[in-house]
Amino acid sequence: MSFTFDPGDEQGGGVSRSGTPSEPKQYFAGWMLYNRFWFVNDRHAVTLGGGEIINPGRYLVLMPPINGATAASGTPYFTQNAGDPFHAWDWSATCDYLPSQFITMRAEFNRRGASVPYFTGPGGLTPPGGNQGPLGSTVQDWSPDLRKTESRITMALMVKF
Repeated sequence: MSFTFDPGDEQGGGVSRSGTPSEPKQYFAGWMLYNRFWFVNDRHAVTLGGGEIINPGRYLVLMPPINGATAASGTPYFTQNAGDPFHAWDWSATCDYLPSQFITMRAEFNRRGASVPYFTGPGGLTPPGGNQGPLGSTVQDWSPDLRKTESRITMALMVKF
């Protein structure tokens, strides 16, 4: 079992931990809790867990690559201004089958959400015809398909050599 709690903040330069009209909040608080259960002579395993983050100012939130955006370029479609709200959570369930010490078969379900549209929807983050103009810039008559929640099923075969 593992538990992680990670707090932090920024102060000065126009931001503060507590937030005022002239210095918006800029802090981070996150936690994760996971537990792995083993069965049948350690050939089967289930891992359950989840976590949550709060990060006003989004200074630790990865920039979605909308129209090629990077952390350096930014994008008006997903701002990272001091005080911009961001609260996210996730949980997952993973099932592993380990027939030998060299092979792992995995199936995982993950559900995550955010207080603002953040996850890529079916319409994607790339404008029709590919990225256009400077990285992260707006594109006329187009907007990215961002959603507040996402569910994924992942299956994997891992082989060690």
